[in-house]
Amino acid sequence: MTMNELKNFVYISIISADNDEFGLTEDDKQEIIRRYDLEESWDNILEPIKDEKQREMLIDFFKNPEE
Repeated sequence: MTMNELKNFVYISIISADNDEFGLTEDDKQEIIRRYDLEESWDNILEPIKDEKQREMLIDFFKNPEE
């Protein structure tokens, strides 16, 4: 699995209707999708994640360059 594939998997996991690990409502998930579609920064895309530690960890993960 490449890093890009892993990032795609994590993103899909965040917005999945079956995943409540991040405490997101459906509206939160839809907002993340909307921001992603607008090609906003990861800081802004993941803003709906209320747990600051989780959000910062995910932002760092997505911002890291492909390896």
